[in-house]
Amino acid sequence: MKFEGIYTPAVTPLDPAGHIDNAAFADVIESLIEAKVHGIIAQSAQERFDLGAFAKQVIGTRLPLIIGTGATRTEDSVEYAKAAKEIGADAILVSSPPYALPTERENAVHALTVDRAANLPIMLYNYPVRMGVM
Repeated sequence: MKFEGIYTPAVTPLDPAGHIDNAAFADVIESLIEAKVHGIIAQSAQERFDLGAFAKQVIGTRLPLIIGTGATRTEDSVEYAKAAKEIGADAILVSSPPYALPTERENAVHALTVDRAANLPIMLYNYPVRMGVM
């Protein structure tokens, strides 16, 4: 998979009770597709599995779906990567574990471990100010 263009995270709209509003989320996805983004990144906390599966239903094969695997622990990122593969994601978004301030070697081990869990294309996410790495 070659990543070119604009890949944007989709915001997660909630209803007044704090649950994911699937109809509003579908509208968000449709508006991003109409805006001609090149791919959509879906991730959330506990809801990330349901949200990712729903995003895949809405998107179908129109655009690639990239699922975020960000977590403090590599073990959690591995589980998110496995779930991404299970729902049919086209790729995964891998970032450094926040707060850990890993070395370059630890970052490489983390990314390779997550990669092996899903065997999907990887988009690396780097936000040096928040992740503590360059």
